[in-house]
Amino acid sequence: MKYLYIFIYIVIVFFTSTIIIINTNEMLLTAEFAQKQEIDPDNSIYTQDTFSAIGQISSLVITVPESNFNITNAFKVILTGEWTLSVNKGNVTNFLTNFLASPMDGSNSHIHQITNFKLDNNSKKTIVQLTPYNSLSVNGTADIKINGQTIWNSVGIAISISNGSTIAIDPNDEDTSNHFGEQQVYGIVTKIID
Repeated sequence: MKYLYIFIYIVIVFFTSTIIIINTNEMLLTAEFAQKQEIDPDNSIYTQDTFSAIGQISSLVITVPESNFNITNAFKVILTGEWTLSVNKGNVTNFLTNFLASPMDGSNSHIHQITNFKLDNNSKKTIVQLTPYNSLSVNGTADIKINGQTIWNSVGIAISISNGSTIAIDPNDEDTSNHFGEQQVYGIVTKIID
């Protein structure tokens, strides 16, 4: 009987120590996950307010005729280039684009630059930040240049990054004399640096 009690004692000690070790490891893994994901004790996830993002512009602007729509006959402009966004402590410190606009017929190719981005008056109190899924949406104004010459000042512009993968840049159509054909400029996110 004495050996039975010793056996039961060993089994209990073995299983409870394993449970304690497992729980300790789970706590360590949870703490490590919380540090990486920046989760506070209330399980709310912090957003990221200091980062840089870069990427490529790769878009097609299609001007649709008002009658007898045929995609083959629509006027198309290929947009290709690059963009960069820098945010420090929730403030946009830099947003620049530089992209070629090349009509399919080879006529009138030109370079666009979007510079001097500023948050609009309604967003000045907004902290610009990436969500935990690397998304953001911000509105402001910027200057738009063609071939290095400023054509439009303080153009309303919306910038959206979706899931750290794509970017949509939407210049206000009225502010740009409908230069972008009532369409957004699209691209990809190649890197987010925190």
